[in-house]
Amino acid sequence: MAQDTPQQHRRIAKRQRVLKDGKILFTNNLSVVDCTIRDLSETGARIICGDQAAVPSEFRFVTLGDNLIRDAKVMWRRGGELGIRYTSEARRAPSRKW
Repeated sequence: MAQDTPQQHRRIAKRQRVLKDGKILFTNNLSVVDCTIRDLSETGARIICGDQAAVPSEFRFVTLGDNLIRDAKVMWRRGGELGIRYTSEARRAPSRKW
């Protein structure tokens, strides 16, 4: 049986494994980094992006499947993965092709 890690006990909301597309927006929505969402919860996500060094510590995050946008900040970085926490409520993303 797998043991719980200390990180799992610190989570505010349970994460669900997913495979969804997302976008990281910054510099007044002029810069965009594509990402893949691997885990998702009400409070944050674990994402994978090709160039995580280009991702600032705070940004806007778009979940493409449901077209929602939230403000977010990076909580941790490991390889190509980022753990993010939402810092705003979800709202409809503007009608725009990302």
